[in-house]
Amino acid sequence: MKVRARVLGSVLIAASLVLAGCGGGDSGDGDKGKKITVATQPDFFGVPLYFAVQKGFLKKQGLDAKLQKFPTGVEGTEAVATGQADFTTVAGFPVVSLAARKAQVKVIGHNATSAKWWGFVTDGSISEPSDLEGKTVGFQSNSTANYWFDQFVAFHKLDRSKIKIVDAKFAQLVPTFAQGKANAIIHFEPNVSKAVASKSGAKVTWWGGDDNLLPFYGYVAAGPKVYKDKDTALRVLRGLRETAEYMKNNEAEVIKLAKELTGMTDDAQIKEILAQIDFSLAFDPKSVEQVQQIADYQLQHKQIKERVDAQSLVEASWVSESEK
Repeated sequence: MKVRARVLGSVLIAASLVLAGCGGGDSGDGDKGKKITVATQPDFFGVPLYFAVQKGFLKKQGLDAKLQKFPTGVEGTEAVATGQADFTTVAGFPVVSLAARKAQVKVIGHNATSAKWWGFVTDGSISEPSDLEGKTVGFQSNSTANYWFDQFVAFHKLDRSKIKIVDAKFAQLVPTFAQGKANAIIHFEPNVSKAVASKSGAKVTWWGGDDNLLPFYGYVAAGPKVYKDKDTALRVLRGLRETAEYMKNNEAEVIKLAKELTGMTDDAQIKEILAQIDFSLAFDPKSVEQVQQIADYQLQHKQIKERVDAQSLVEASWVSESEK
């Protein structure tokens, strides 16, 4: 899998260089920066992207926006980095991985925060951190879940060698847990809720925001058509700001779209998950610190070859400018 990842990385960078040489994905119609493609995914963090386009909040800002759907935020961000799309919302881990490979992507804000997005779902045999020793934990390697697990083990001074790891793709984790192949898994919503429902006695024993180990940020990851054109970037951010306000005042619509995207059917459960997410546009210092922590972690674990400087990866001032 590591060889495959390296090959994918090479393909992505080669594609980004070709696209950059062709003008970075400009529309070629003399209206540079106005036509944009928004990469979205079928989860809760895709909701504001759908509304931003379908409800015309980006159009109101003078942007001719269209949606391009991807299975997850990771694929969407890779699309942004290679010029197939112009911005998306994603966790910090994929952005750092791409930046380390010199991909054309920057963070210009975050439009989702949650202390209860990543969950440590356990069976009835685990209640305390020390209970993990001698048990089996499943998560996808080289991911945000892996990052949180290592932080969790260090924070609680656990012996990692006594914990058996099942390395599984995110799509395989809930079945792995339901079938009893792991005593615990690390996942994100709505899969956390699905994992709890899959097995009697299952529960979320810890959330990512506990002990401030993984307060989640959904970063606005932008490609060159956006981050190299401040005017376009500000239009995007203003559109996302208005989208967040609309979502606060139209809960029924948000729940309906969330059901369509996630396949969940329980309105009360969806409402509970949505209550855990703040979709307000922001950019606070802690989010930049987390990008740097993730970058340093990836370098330490040899997942990237050179250090990524968070300050050069982000444009932290544009969110406040977008309020004007």
